[in-house]
Amino acid sequence: MSVDSATARGKSWNYGWVVIGAFLAIDSAVMGVTFSMGLMLPYISDDLGMSLRQLGWLGSANWIVPAILAIPVASWLARYSPKKLVTLATLFSIPLLFVQGWAPNYWVLFLSRIAFMAIGLARLPAQPLLIRQWFPLEKIAMVNTVLIVGMGVVGGTVVFWMGDLMEALNGWRNIFYLFGGISAVLVLIWVVLARENPAAVSSTEEEPEKTSAIKAVFKYKALWLLGIGVTGDMLCFGAMETLWPKYAISGGIVSLGEASNALGLSYYGFTAGALLGGIISTKIGRRKPLLWGPGFFLPFLTLGILFSHSYPLITTLWILWGLSEMYFPIIYTIPYELPGIKPEQIAVAMAFIVSVFTLGGALGPIMAGYIAEAWSLKLALGISCLFPFLLVIAGLLIPETGPRAHEKTGADIQS
Repeated sequence: MSVDSATARGKSWNYGWVVIGAFLAIDSAVMGVTFSMGLMLPYISDDLGMSLRQLGWLGSANWIVPAILAIPVASWLARYSPKKLVTLATLFSIPLLFVQGWAPNYWVLFLSRIAFMAIGLARLPAQPLLIRQWFPLEKIAMVNTVLIVGMGVVGGTVVFWMGDLMEALNGWRNIFYLFGGISAVLVLIWVVLARENPAAVSSTEEEPEKTSAIKAVFKYKALWLLGIGVTGDMLCFGAMETLWPKYAISGGIVSLGEASNALGLSYYGFTAGALLGGIISTKIGRRKPLLWGPGFFLPFLTLGILFSHSYPLITTLWILWGLSEMYFPIIYTIPYELPGIKPEQIAVAMAFIVSVFTLGGALGPIMAGYIAEAWSLKLALGISCLFPFLLVIAGLLIPETGPRAHEKTGADIQS
């Protein structure tokens, strides 16, 4: 990246936030209806007559498509205009939201859900490309923190009020229609506001790709270790988010409104945790402690949620659970800090991170669904809660990439 390009991005700092804000609005709308699927499943199940296995597969559709397609899609689309990618992905996704609301049976809902998630992947390489165009490297951790905090706030708000929304809109189908309409408005705003940084685009075009982006990215040990840890945590998250409402509501532990509020507050906890994680990591100049630390507490918190029958305690544990997910800004920042990585390779590295944590999210509800049918839903969720311990292993073994590591490298070179 040339000096002129970096200078242009510095001068364009304020408008970069406008572009990222518009991207955040579109991504948050999609995440809102995605995060709410677990709350809708008990009612979708009653309406369409679904089994526990089908519930598990439907819940896993949010995760399994990115797990399979994120890397090839990112490597293929990273060469195209990020503004066009976001625009086209959103335009083609809107009709599929309406199809999901109309779905007369399980298979129509399941297949339209898969298509919706697959088309939405076109937005994936757009995010790192836009960030690299508009922001200097030292600001990327802050930008990722803001994006995650913003999605946490929107996702938490949607989930918190989802029970009331379903009652007000007379069921789950109108939820999809509502979000289809919201997405249509947001894509119009995106078309008007979104821009690309011409200086950064020109600089990137002058640097031909000499090696395969996928091959170059897979040589980094840090990415593989991140993949192991995050997959474990997301396996637990996918199972709990999808099937805990079914377990708790059907078991008479909480009502729909209480489950909705507890899960919504967990996303507010996640928002606070992401902000806190970004601040702590920037302050100490390290990434590793923000990985192994949360990995130690998460299994105990999720097991506490599963075995508690007190709504205040369940809500408190969900908030603490969200707060403990403070490592998310870190996993989105490390790919930018890998030595010698290029912009198009960053997009693939980000896709790898998305692929592995969505793989965990996909395996969670599928595994829990099969175990639940064979034994019990409580046992299935209890087993899934042990997997976040993999974050501890990954966090201890991963090479440090934070500013302190760069300072040490510089000192070693000077000596």
